[in-house]
Amino acid sequence: MPRAAGIVLCVLMVALPASKAEAGFATLETADLRMIYDDTNLGYLAPYAARCFENSLQFHRRFFDYKPSEKISVILTDSGDYGNAGAGAVPQNAVMVEVGPTSLVYETYPANERINTLMNHELVHIVALDQAAGSDVFFRGLFRGKVRDSATNPESILYGYLTAPRTSAPRWFHEGEAVFTETWMAGGYGRALGAYDEMVFRSMVRDGSRFYDPIGLLAQGTRSIFRWG
Repeated sequence: MPRAAGIVLCVLMVALPASKAEAGFATLETADLRMIYDDTNLGYLAPYAARCFENSLQFHRRFFDYKPSEKISVILTDSGDYGNAGAGAVPQNAVMVEVGPTSLVYETYPANERINTLMNHELVHIVALDQAAGSDVFFRGLFRGKVRDSATNPESILYGYLTAPRTSAPRWFHEGEAVFTETWMAGGYGRALGAYDEMVFRSMVRDGSRFYDPIGLLAQGTRSIFRWG
């Protein structure tokens, strides 16, 4: 979802000055945060979400020695039926948070509180993508920031790798470290240590059950419904 977060952020930043009064968009800013939200629906939630953000950022500052290269934009939305979030740091740091309740259809989601957990999780992505080290510092200075790759300019893939190399890491790497860290920050209560998941997976291994990938699970479910529905 990093690309989606960036696109939504750009649209909002362009549209915000002209339609603030009409649409009810508002901002809440601190030294490291720029939160954008619909004041008519989410004004009650913004101060709490900002506190969760600041608490999470303080942890990452201490543990990872993280120093944001710029303010982190957080967009609060309520456009979907279920909660979700996405983060990106190229070309700017941005997090998009869907504030709805999380879906428990295909997974358990143990969390102490969803907004707090989402902030803990998504800021791990920001740290991993934005924190400059070694040659990153030099090339960000050379290119005047983090370069976003573009299909119309293939050379931008190289420039993007030089300025933000961890954007090229596989998703399992980013999600694995974020889920582990969110669970650790909650005192061991999170998706990395879900007792229900462990029980199910251990039972499946013991029984020799098949582990389906998402497409296989959908195909098998459709087949079962067609047969017995």
